[in-house]
Amino acid sequence: MCIGIFILLLILKPIVCVIVYDTSDDNAHGVRIAGNDQFIVYGMNLAMGFDINFAPFVPLTDCVYVNQSRDFYVYSLDVVFNNDNNTSDQLFTFVQISEQMSTQNVYFSIITVNKSLCINGTMSTVSIRDTLIWNGTHQEYMLLKVVPSQKYACVFADSFALMFDIVNNEIIELTDLYTFFSYPYPIIPHAIDVTDTYVIGVAYAISYINPNIAIIITYICELQPFRSINYITMDSDEFSQTAALATTYNIANQMSIAANNERQMAIFGFPLVNVVLLLNINTTSTNTSQWNINIMRTDYGPPNSGFGQSVAWIDDKTVAILLYSINSRSWSQSEVWTFAVDIPLQNPLSVFPNNQQIIDFEFSVTFFQMVLWSNNLYLLVIYNFVILVPSQAPGYQSIWYDYGDFYAYIFQSAPCPSGTYKNETGYGICTICPSQTKNPGNEPSIECSSCLSNSFCPLGSIDDVTLINYTSYIQTFAYPNSPDTNSYDDIIVQNVFTIGQSVRCLIIAPLFWTSLAIALCFIIWFIMTMGKVFNCQTIVRHRDNAKKILKNTDIVGEGERWIGGLSSFAIAVLFGFTFWFAADYHQLYPIETSGPMHASCDTTMRNANFDNALQLPLSNPDGSRWPIFDMLDAQPFTMSLDLINTGADCENITIQQNKPGVKYLTLSNLSCLIQPDDVTLTATFPLPVHQLEVQLNVSGIYFIGGIRLCLRGPGIINGSSTLQTLDTCTLLFTTNETLARTSTVSISLIKVINQTSPLQIGGTTIYSGRWAPTIGEISISDSLVYEQDGEYLRYISERTTFTVTISEQPFFLQNDQQPIIRTSELAFHTLLFCTLIIELFAMAFLLFKLIGKPLIHLFLRCRNKKTKDKHKQKNIHDTKKRQSSLVLSTIELRHLFRHYNQNQKKQRRQQKQKQKEEKDIVYSIPYISSDLPHRNDEIYWDRTKI
Repeated sequence: MCIGIFILLLILKPIVCVIVYDTSDDNAHGVRIAGNDQFIVYGMNLAMGFDINFAPFVPLTDCVYVNQSRDFYVYSLDVVFNNDNNTSDQLFTFVQISEQMSTQNVYFSIITVNKSLCINGTMSTVSIRDTLIWNGTHQEYMLLKVVPSQKYACVFADSFALMFDIVNNEIIELTDLYTFFSYPYPIIPHAIDVTDTYVIGVAYAISYINPNIAIIITYICELQPFRSINYITMDSDEFSQTAALATTYNIANQMSIAANNERQMAIFGFPLVNVVLLLNINTTSTNTSQWNINIMRTDYGPPNSGFGQSVAWIDDKTVAILLYSINSRSWSQSEVWTFAVDIPLQNPLSVFPNNQQIIDFEFSVTFFQMVLWSNNLYLLVIYNFVILVPSQAPGYQSIWYDYGDFYAYIFQSAPCPSGTYKNETGYGICTICPSQTKNPGNEPSIECSSCLSNSFCPLGSIDDVTLINYTSYIQTFAYPNSPDTNSYDDIIVQNVFTIGQSVRCLIIAPLFWTSLAIALCFIIWFIMTMGKVFNCQTIVRHRDNAKKILKNTDIVGEGERWIGGLSSFAIAVLFGFTFWFAADYHQLYPIETSGPMHASCDTTMRNANFDNALQLPLSNPDGSRWPIFDMLDAQPFTMSLDLINTGADCENITIQQNKPGVKYLTLSNLSCLIQPDDVTLTATFPLPVHQLEVQLNVSGIYFIGGIRLCLRGPGIINGSSTLQTLDTCTLLFTTNETLARTSTVSISLIKVINQTSPLQIGGTTIYSGRWAPTIGEISISDSLVYEQDGEYLRYISERTTFTVTISEQPFFLQNDQQPIIRTSELAFHTLLFCTLIIELFAMAFLLFKLIGKPLIHLFLRCRNKKTKDKHKQKNIHDTKKRQSSLVLSTIELRHLFRHYNQNQKKQRRQQKQKQKEEKDIVYSIPYISSDLPHRNDEIYWDRTKI
């Protein structure tokens, strides 16, 4: 029995110890991709060879070497730069560390490839120099890096640490790992990076406190001499693992590290817990034993994303981090995010793949490893192939090439797409043009040109666009308010007896022309009166004839006065304006067909009263509805979408209807048109129903500056019901922004019913209806999202969607319109107003007779009296003047008498004869002034006779 068990154990022992090499997983146990500015190489264990591409890196230029006789399992490899100018374009060298699967012996190999021997993509012969490093011990991990001087290579494995001289093909230092680290428990390296002076790496180390637990350590080693210097441990629970899992390969235990000698920093990625650590490497001391590592910052990525699967430095300020499983885009389950290293790694600067750099496979790919040099991005991808995104000059970018080699896909160079530019070298994308700048595309662009100052030129513009061709307009306006004065009598009185301030109002004012007519009548009266006063026979003769005619035209006095005939001309003027106003006012109903008011200063005057209210579309008592409702429900809709300032073409456009429970329904009969400006695309399509959710899809990288949404429907007339044509457009855009990658707009439809009462009693009521679309919630800008979460989101969307949700309100708006005055009432009230005019003139004559004429007579009497008083005062003055003259004459007379008496005494006797002669002396005869008021007799002497 014991012999049988012993034999069985001997049989099972070799079975249990057989090492299984998973050749289908090129991510396992090490890094098998590398590259420099001369070539790239990918080690393929499944094919037992390698794939190599030579610079310049363009599609369909790879070369494959396969040697099935070599049973070497490659763990890691790295490229060696050829500094020999004579052979640098033909001879290419890389090194690899591998394990012979049959013996588990470890070999370091230097492989040199002659480019000229690559024929039709196949390399039949290469130069391989193998050096045995370790005997018969299987390694879980072996990591290899070439020192930047290109002279040495460093290898860290489970069992040993190696420094190898590439130039001389010899081992410089080979030490078992226990001795190298002076640590009694196993250390399993998972990632390393090298500079010219040191090696930095991360590993699982079995805890000396609990051998069942492995913790992560970060170590630093000196190159010359090749020895371990220092290390730090990650003591938190999230960085610990069971010893069994830590000492065997598992993709969950993936680690990565990258050093930057200029910044004396390193980044360490641990995707198991989605964390990246920024490390400070202190190597300034000349005493290397004082070199140390410190943790500067810890940044966490999205949960369960494998944040830190691979890390690399792009330049001294920027790092790239591979996320293993982000599951955000259809083209890839993995992404490479670019960050500014000096700030927390929260919002990436850019993301690969993106909508400019897609990966167009029929399946979603996963990235395992990433290598970066000179801004070239080299990726190891699931299913054993690689992708190279070459660095491009400013103005160019790397884009997907549909045809690749069997193992390698290399992106091709292309100018920046329209609306973008690129002003730096790198594998990254072209960024969007700032607002008020443009790029028509089709040629390299390192900067965007300026737009015209008056053009529509938001972010990502292609060319100048004039929005005058894409304006918003509506058909439904607020119903007018009823006029403040809704009585025709008040309206006509106000119109006839007022004069406006403008020239037009003065010209059409009835009172103005009536005043002119009255003035003309006064002139005629004055001429006729003057002719009578001055007894002009010609005027008198015509005056009599005119009086006869005017009496016959006397409307006011019924033929009694010729002056009434003159006033009839003014009355006729008022009649004319009154009838003109009435006729024009009659035409001001309904408002839909009426023009401006010509007979009034107020051109907005309407013969209509208005009322409106929200109503529920209830049936009439007889169970019927207004036919206009059925016409509105049956009106077909057509939607047009104008995509303004976009590079999208018709082949990028699809329309779908979103329905609950169904993925979507593709809408047919899509009509697509490129407008004459070449940067506006118009998509027109019929809507199957009124209430729905319709979605416009624009696939690709294209930005949209703005969108104009138009809704149209044909009109129809059915008896007294008229369905109005629907034609309304709304321009939607955000100033200096593009349309959001996912935009939504809601439209609410309201029925508007206009009920117009007839102008004649017993006429037909007219119904007209129209849909009134109202824009509701709008979400068309992502500016706040980009500001908060990063501009990279602008470039990762696979398409732009514009979703329009159309709904109908359960109520309708009823507008009622009724005439202020109907036809018969208008005629009657107009005639009444005419009689009022006659009565006003008659009243004016009566007031003149009762008040005016007596006042005139009184005025004349007062005037005559005043004239007589003036004449009387004049006579009194003259009398006083005469009296003063008489007094002077009397004084002189007394003096003469005195003188006379004296002479008479002396010559009495001699004068007797002379007395007879004195009798002949003529004295002035005294008189009595009969016109003096007191009739006093005054004697006036003729002084000339004295």
